[in-house]
Amino acid sequence: MEIFFTYIDKGGIIFTLLFCLSILTIAIIFYKFFEIFFVKNMNFSKLSNFLHEIKFNTTLNEISSEHIKLVSKSKQRFLKEIILVFISKKSSDEIENEINFLVEVEFKKSQSLLPTLEVISQVSPLIGLLGTVIGMIDSFNELELGGSLVDPSILAGGIWTALLTTAMGLIVAIPALISHYFLEKEIINAHQNLDNFLNKLSVLK
Repeated sequence: MEIFFTYIDKGGIIFTLLFCLSILTIAIIFYKFFEIFFVKNMNFSKLSNFLHEIKFNTTLNEISSEHIKLVSKSKQRFLKEIILVFISKKSSDEIENEINFLVEVEFKKSQSLLPTLEVISQVSPLIGLLGTVIGMIDSFNELELGGSLVDPSILAGGIWTALLTTAMGLIVAIPALISHYFLEKEIINAHQNLDNFLNKLSVLK
């Protein structure tokens, strides 16, 4: 803890800002991970089994009440809504419009906070670089004021501050960038699987 306060003291406002960004980054990463893999886990295995249970010559309008009951009890709200729209008595155009609307809304929800991660990953190194420049300016200012009598420890302190903010900027940016691409890839894969599932489901309509 003492080392941390030393870093805060040496790094100044730039280090403090980067530390706050690191807390925000960690919070977003954990939130999106929990949301994508637990809350909105688009596991299509149960719904694929649901399709296999339907006989080849059976249309969605003839699905048994047991199937409808199974879908209604699904914990996956979005996928349940998709199925219920498909088995509704609406026209094909109405069903298609509702499905497109549900998919679009869900995709936008899944993408939330990802742009924030991307911005943090791009801005953090620049903030760290700003701290580096400020630290070097302080060092050269001390060198100019002290002339040949300047204390080397003062220069070392400025350089340490410069390197500290640079390192902190990279520490914040790297996990944010990796998490952004990883989570974005998971969302894209989920929606590709959703498209495949909708194509299989549309065959039965």
